[in-house]
Amino acid sequence: MPEDNRPLLVTIVLAAGESRRMGEPKLFLDVGNGSMLQSAVNAALEDPLVVVTGAYAAEIKEHLSGIEGITFAHNPDWRKGMASSIAAGVRAASAFDPKGYFITLADQPSLSAESLAFLSDPFLRNPNKIIATWYPERLGVPAIFPARYKDDLLSGEGQRGARSLIKQAGDNVHIIRFRQSPVDIDTPEDYQNWIDEKTKS
Repeated sequence: MPEDNRPLLVTIVLAAGESRRMGEPKLFLDVGNGSMLQSAVNAALEDPLVVVTGAYAAEIKEHLSGIEGITFAHNPDWRKGMASSIAAGVRAASAFDPKGYFITLADQPSLSAESLAFLSDPFLRNPNKIIATWYPERLGVPAIFPARYKDDLLSGEGQRGARSLIKQAGDNVHIIRFRQSPVDIDTPEDYQNWIDEKTKS
């Protein structure tokens, strides 16, 4: 792909898990502006978009069939952990020859397009740095990795692939702190708390 036509970013939405702790496929649960998965996809649609599937590949494709412009990447090894899904997404996203890989999670409904812009804007100014989200106990995704980290992302193993890469990068990481750290919706209690908070606001 010619340099001038390279996209700045390809967004990779990780949606491969089986929702074991939820007891049902959590990505299809309503979060007030569509399902959790639709919310994640709509927040990211301005860029070329890859959705990584695993446990519920056919159901996810059907669920998102009304949204154009999605590239699906199936991870047959989704049980091995998040890093294997990141590798599957990066492999598919590399077809666009982007300058960076924007990795997001499908189970963080508090993140909107405006939220994700807090990460993409710094990447415009620091295209050689990893842009990572601050959590009380770690740095993690959503995160943007410059294209030069492609091979590292493809070779990650286990749950800590992206986190380890961020940690190893040291000063080459730009940290984004949201007013409230993004919350993963993993259990029925998480989901009910999310609904309760949304009702209050």
